[in-house]
Amino acid sequence: MRHTLPVTLLLTLTACGGGNVPQDAQKTADALTGDAKGSAADNPVCKLFTPAELEAYAGEPLNAGANAGGGLGCQWTAKDGEGDVMVVAVPSNYAEVPKLADGFRDMPELGEKGYAAPELGGWVAGAILGKEFVKVSVAGAKASADNAVALFKETAKRRPAG
Repeated sequence: MRHTLPVTLLLTLTACGGGNVPQDAQKTADALTGDAKGSAADNPVCKLFTPAELEAYAGEPLNAGANAGGGLGCQWTAKDGEGDVMVVAVPSNYAEVPKLADGFRDMPELGEKGYAAPELGGWVAGAILGKEFVKVSVAGAKASADNAVALFKETAKRRPAG
């Protein structure tokens, strides 16, 4: 799962014991996941899709969206814990293009620096759209380059101009 770092950090800090460690650990975890920025219900990225709409891309039932990427994205985890869908929109100067990944596909038709690539047992697609770098990822039973690209295209249609 993609929350490994925040969960590991939370568990490590909680295990240390003492005064406000659990509260401080929760604040740290919230900052890392983006939950410190407000509820997922207020996150415009989480409002782009319902879990049911995203199930077609992942191939399995998904939970409600949760803040991701410092509140700049949203993640819908699989109910069985074996996959997820994530959508993130950050300023374009943060564009990351994993050109060295095995299976990387240059896809300029998606936008500036457009691509698709395998990532963490699933697939990711991204491109610069206006002033934002938009990235989607899909992991689950139906994760594929085609599904990541299809989700990217649908995200590009639904997102506010940025």
